[in-house]
Amino acid sequence: MTDLYRLVYASKNLLQGTEHDIATEIHQILEVSQRNNMKIGVTGALMFNAGSFAQVLEGPRNGVEATFERIQRDLRHSDVTVLQCVPVESRGFANWSMAFVGHSSRGRTQFSSLAAESGFDPSRMSGDGVFAMLHGLVLEEEGLSPTMADTSSSLPVRESSQLKLDVEQVRAEVAQLRQMTTPVHTTATSHPQGSASDETAGVVPHRRSGGERSSDLEIDAVAAVLKASLASERQRTTELRDEIDELRIALALSHDQLAAMREERNLWASRANLLAKALAHEASDLSEADQRSSRLGAHPNEQGHDAKLKWSAA
Repeated sequence: MTDLYRLVYASKNLLQGTEHDIATEIHQILEVSQRNNMKIGVTGALMFNAGSFAQVLEGPRNGVEATFERIQRDLRHSDVTVLQCVPVESRGFANWSMAFVGHSSRGRTQFSSLAAESGFDPSRMSGDGVFAMLHGLVLEEEGLSPTMADTSSSLPVRESSQLKLDVEQVRAEVAQLRQMTTPVHTTATSHPQGSASDETAGVVPHRRSGGERSSDLEIDAVAAVLKASLASERQRTTELRDEIDELRIALALSHDQLAAMREERNLWASRANLLAKALAHEASDLSEADQRSSRLGAHPNEQGHDAKLKWSAA
C-alpha cells in the first residue's frame, strides 16, 4: 500500500490591499511553503485569483496532513474545502516544492472560468479538474507541453544513453550547418558597370538569408537539446523522489516492526524476571527444608530423653 497521497483544496481569498501588497503576501506564502515543504517531502502547486485559492499537495500522508492543518489555520483565506484526498502512485509536481501558476494571464483566466462554472463555490469545484488545470499550467509555464511531460516521465532510465546519442547527433548537425553557412571569400576585381559583378553582388543577400535560416535551425536544434536535457533531468528527479518515497515507506514499516519487536522483548524480559523470582523463592524454601531436616537428623533422641525426664519427675 502506498504512503503517497494527493490533497486538492479550494478556499475563498481574504487578501486585501493594493496589487503590490497582495503580490507581496503571495510571495511570502510561497517562500514559507517552499521552505517547509522541502523538509517533509511535500510538493505541489498554488493558484490564486481575486476571489479564490486552489492548491495541490502531494507527499507522505503525515506530511500532507500536517501541511494542510497549518494551511487551515491561516487567516488569509476562509471556507477551506477539500476537493480530493486520495493515495496516488506517483507525483504530478515532483520538481516543485510549491509551484505558483498565477503569473500568466491565461492561467488566471482558466482559474476564473473554473471558479465561475462552480458559481464561485469552492465545494462545487472538481478535484480532478483543479489538478489537471494546475498541472497543465505549471508545465506550460516551464516550457513543456503536458504531452511532452507525460512522454518524458514514462521513459525508462536506460533510455538516457539513447538521449545522449541524440544530443551528439544534434551537435553534429549544428556543426554541419555552420560549415554550410561559412561565407565564401572572393578577390575583388574591377568589372564594368552592368557586367557579371552585379550578378555576384546579387548572390550576397541570398547567402545572408541562408545564414539566417541556418541560424534559426541552429537555435531550434539548441532548444531541442535543452528541452531533451530538461526532460531527462525531470525524469531523474521524479525517479529519485519515487525512490525516496519508497524508502520512507520502508523506514516507517521497519520502525513499526522494531516497535513490535521491542514490545515482545519487554514481555519476555518481564516473564523471565517473574520466572527467576519464582525459582529463587523455591530454592529458598528447599534450603530451609534441608536445614530443618539436618537439625532433626543430628539429635534424633532428644525428644525421647526429654520425655523420660518428665516421667521420672512425676
